This record gives sequence, C-alpha cells and structure tokens, in this order.
Amino acid sequence: MSRKLSKKHHYLPRYYLKGFTNSDGTFFVYDKKTSNIFETNPNDSFFENHLNTINYPDGKKSDFLEMAHAENEGKSWDSFDNIRNSDFKRPVLLNEKMNLFLFLLFLHWRLPSNYKHLKELTAEMFEEGSVFDYFNIVDFQGNQASEDFLTEFKHSTIWRKSSQLVVPFAGIFKNKEWYDDIGKWRFYYTEDKESWFIIGDNPIVTSGEDDHDPVRCLKTFLFPISGNILLISIDANPLETIPPEFIVQFGASIIQKATRFVACQNKKYLESLIDYYKLNLSTNNQGRIIDNLFCMLDE
Repeated sequence: MSRKLSKKHHYLPRYYLKGFTNSDGTFFVYDKKTSNIFETNPNDSFFENHLNTINYPDGKKSDFLEMAHAENEGKSWDSFDNIRNSDFKRPVLLNEKMNLFLFLLFLHWRLPSNYKHLKELTAEMFEEGSVFDYFNIVDFQGNQASEDFLTEFKHSTIWRKSSQLVVPFAGIFKNKEWYDDIGKWRFYYTEDKESWFIIGDNPIVTSGEDDHDPVRCLKTFLFPISGNILLISIDANPLETIPPEFIVQFGASIIQKATRFVACQNKKYLESLIDYYKLNLSTNNQGRIIDNLFCMLDE
C-alpha cells in the first residue's frame, strides 16, 4: 500500500519547539494578526498544511521535500540536545556547532518569510558565474541539459520549492570564512535557568544587511536555542553577560521580526513583551527595535 501523504508541514521543527514549552509540553502563542493569545503545543503550531507538497504537471503530488527536511533535521538533534544541555561550565564542541550551522542554513531558507527571496535566487541558477555553480543538471549521459530546459525548469513551481535543498549549501561552499565564523559563536544562558528567550516564526534575528544573501546570511545574527539559551554571532567582542534589558529587547525583536506568530511558556511575560513592542509602535519606533538590539551588543 502506498504511504499517505503528510499534510501538516512545520516550518519550525517540533523537536526544536519543545525547547520553549513548559512542563506540560505547551506554550502560549501570540497572533500578531488578531492580537489573540492562546495556549497550544508544538504539534499544533508553526506549520502550514501542504507547505512542502509538490504538485507535478500530471496531477500527482509528492511530499519528498517535507521528508527530506525531516531527514536533515534528524541528523542535528543529537548535537541540539548536547547544546541544550550545555551550561557555563560545559562548552559547546566544534562538531556540535557545525551541525547547528547546517541546521540553521536549511531552516533559514525554508521559512515562509523567505519564499519570495528564494524565488528571486532560483532565477540566478544555471547561469555562468552564478554563486550556485556547485549544482547543475545533466542528462543520463552526463551531458549538460539544454538552455531551453534549464530556463523552463528553474522558473517552475516545483524547482522553486525544491531549491530549499540546494540554496543552503552556498553558505558553506561559497563562504571560505564559515569555519572561522562559527568559532566566534557565543552561547548565553539565563542565570536563573528560566525561559526568558521567546520564539517566533522568523527566529533568526539579523541586522538586515545580509538577510537574503545565500553566502553571508548567517554571518551576524541571534538565535534562541531554547527558552534559556541564546546564540549570538557577531564580530565585536562578546558580552560577558547579557543584562535583563537586552533580553527584553531581544523579545521585542522576535515579535518585530515575526510574520505572525510568537510563542513563550510564560503568558504574563509574553504580555509584557507585547506591551513593550506596542509601545514602540505607538511612538513610531518599531523600525529601531532590531537596530537598538545590535547597538546594545556594541556597547
């Protein structure tokens, strides 16, 4: 019997989201569109039905893209667990950082907020001098596919979705500094081990300069590993500790960056962050929220 196609496709993996839940396995989600807050769990949040379903011209459907994402993610979970169990005394190992880096590259390009930019990048593929020259299409005899075929193929809906599996490798194949970059990573832990870092549907917070550059998109960024661990990647000298006001500013940045949904295990804390975010909106300061966050890293 053929396997039934999967339907609920999470753009934020459930295994990752578990790092932001309470002891009951739930968290509170804020919907920016409706301004509602509701309690739910990783299985029922941060997904879209048939997000990664491929529709072939003959009418057949496939979820191979969703299965490929699940397989890639599964290779990172051991390292993810080790990082989530790390602390001030137990440093994160280099191979764990490497696995996390690959996870982040794939996560970045599968976020719905980046789909339109992925579409723009596919138009550059199969062109001479393209940053994606590490990938090509040949026929069964190993000959280069025709220009007509490549032009039609790279603009097809099938390829625009499937390129999520190709674009991330530019961050490694075309970035000779990626190894040095992850050597500058710093992991920060909440001193009381409570979950003060929140998660949103666009959780990689960048300065905005290289967001859609396939080579440099993960040069400078902040990423919540879990509710009590934050990864910071910057060239500046790292902070010794992060003060409470920085954590609040990070929370506001996650809300600002989110397309629609934000989650936190503490409802009252989430409400206070929303109030702070809305205060910035009322003073027309929302455009400075993320800028101010990075300024705090330079102080």
